[in-house]
Amino acid sequence: MTTYNKTLLLLASKLGLEDEEKVLGKAAELERLLQTKTIAGNNMTDTSKIVICLDLATNICGVDLDLKTAIKYSGLKQPTYINSRKIVENLLEISSNKLTISALCLTLQCSKVQVLAEEILEEFKKKSKMEVDLSLPQYVCMAVYQACRINKVKISKSKMIEKSRLKPTQWAKLDTDWSKFVDDNFSSVKKKRGRRVKDNVENGNDDSEKMDTDACNNEVSTEPQIEPYEDWKRRMLEEAYKELKELQQSEKNQNMTPRRSPRKTPQKNSPCKTPNKVNGVRLLFPKDL
Repeated sequence: MTTYNKTLLLLASKLGLEDEEKVLGKAAELERLLQTKTIAGNNMTDTSKIVICLDLATNICGVDLDLKTAIKYSGLKQPTYINSRKIVENLLEISSNKLTISALCLTLQCSKVQVLAEEILEEFKKKSKMEVDLSLPQYVCMAVYQACRINKVKISKSKMIEKSRLKPTQWAKLDTDWSKFVDDNFSSVKKKRGRRVKDNVENGNDDSEKMDTDACNNEVSTEPQIEPYEDWKRRMLEEAYKELKELQQSEKNQNMTPRRSPRKTPQKNSPCKTPNKVNGVRLLFPKDL
């Protein structure tokens, strides 16, 4: 009879799997393989690892397992358990839908950064001080994210975090570390890209100027000659000044025309009469006074 780990047998009995010999054997095999792997940035306990191995073994062997009970005995919360299970699947290479750079670039419609993302991931593996599994979704997502940052390709950060299966705080910490790593090791790529964009802009301007010059040389002028701007400006100002002067003169002439006030002419029944005149001189008071 095969001897198993006591913790494995105890948890298997709690999950109702003590009589499933195939499941126990597969779970023990997965546990031994998992001990040879390094899980970076994860605080799974030995108990949670065994529960996850039993969960994966039941899935492989086609045996039913109550997920709520498994999460309960693992000591993890449901989101953490699902994330840890996915990590173990990738480490043991038993996941059928493993995330790759090419698949992620295709999903996010940024295939032009695929080569650079693969280079970043490979360089990180070389410079890393500890052994890491680069097939984990967080590393794949971060490599693509950094490649998009260098090439200034806009992608959905929320979708990237969702694909990485990390919490926003974990993603922010990983982003800080990787941004520093990429800036230190791929600065030449950023400079080269900036220079290439500048050259393309200058070449585009030169080509457009050349095309305009050729078009001007080859075109047969059928339109009348266009008046130079300075001459046109001078002519328009002179006309405007002339019209303004005529308008001012017209207003001045209108103001000089005397207008008779209606109040100066006494009314027919007004008590005020026209003063008497003596020898052509108008008297203000009657002569008899």
